[in-house]
Amino acid sequence: MARRARAIATVGRVAGILGMTLAVWLGLQAWRGGHARVTGPAPRSSDAPAGTVIAARALAAAARDPGITAPAQVPASLEGTDADGAVTADPSGHLIIDRELRRLFDHFLAATGEEPLAVIRARILAVLHQRLPATAAGEASDILDRYLGYRDAARLLGVPGSAAAGLAQVHDLRARWFTPEVARAFFADEEAAIYAALARRDAAADPALSPAERARRLAELDAQMPAAERQARAAALAPLTELTRETAMRAAGASDAQIAAARTAAFGADAAGRLAELDRAHAAWDARLRELRAARAALDADPRLDAGERARRRDELLAGFTAAERIRIETLDRLAGAAAR
Repeated sequence: MARRARAIATVGRVAGILGMTLAVWLGLQAWRGGHARVTGPAPRSSDAPAGTVIAARALAAAARDPGITAPAQVPASLEGTDADGAVTADPSGHLIIDRELRRLFDHFLAATGEEPLAVIRARILAVLHQRLPATAAGEASDILDRYLGYRDAARLLGVPGSAAAGLAQVHDLRARWFTPEVARAFFADEEAAIYAALARRDAAADPALSPAERARRLAELDAQMPAAERQARAAALAPLTELTRETAMRAAGASDAQIAAARTAAFGADAAGRLAELDRAHAAWDARLRELRAARAALDADPRLDAGERARRRDELLAGFTAAERIRIETLDRLAGAAAR
């Protein structure tokens, strides 16, 4: 699944929660295929941007053409992966509509741009008919058509005036393309997480709140997030939370043994060991950097050296560093120079 993870790394849900602007989020949804289709009649042309209904119907007709089949060779982004999404039917043979169906669609749509969309749709249809009875597969195919049509419509949305306005715009578009059941299954948790992120941003920037009131408000917002999003956010913030705690512990005089014990309790013995190795590597790097800067300062202060000799000796000081380390040193030097100005 490593290839799959790389293919969709830019659409991780945590990134959407922590560092979101609506423009990025809208682009994310268009790329991911945050566009589904629900059972029921297709949207009227007056309900969606011009051309999207025609495009969706043309795509559906092309995909039903027996001449279009999914090639055996999969695109690079899907190579070596199993299709996500545990799609299921109920005892009567009808489709169970849940988030798993969208996961299945998104798995194959990660290859958008690598092969024609009609071929991607053919791949999805093949999996649907393999995993579902005929009635459920037909219902899922209809939702797929709407999902693809919604993707096209979302790409044509105008730039919103604010993040909240943009989210409302997308929510309205989803309501036109999907039944409430499908829209809820595909997007409810995602929208709740984004609304919570916007509310957190507003609470964090509200000057009328005292520190205690702000902390209480943020805790309330966290509690309102969907469980999966809350867990994802906590996992993403865990290293930062631990770093903040360690900084406070060191400031209070904690020993290395106490830091190690805290890490073991938080992440387990193996992770604590890797963090200790990372600490040692950072300490060794910091020592080398201090030595380099001290040697440079001595050269710069030596009145016996002319500019050419001083430059030559400064280059010699870098001989013990790799090419990557030299790039890192140059970057740090530029940052230090900018900070000093």
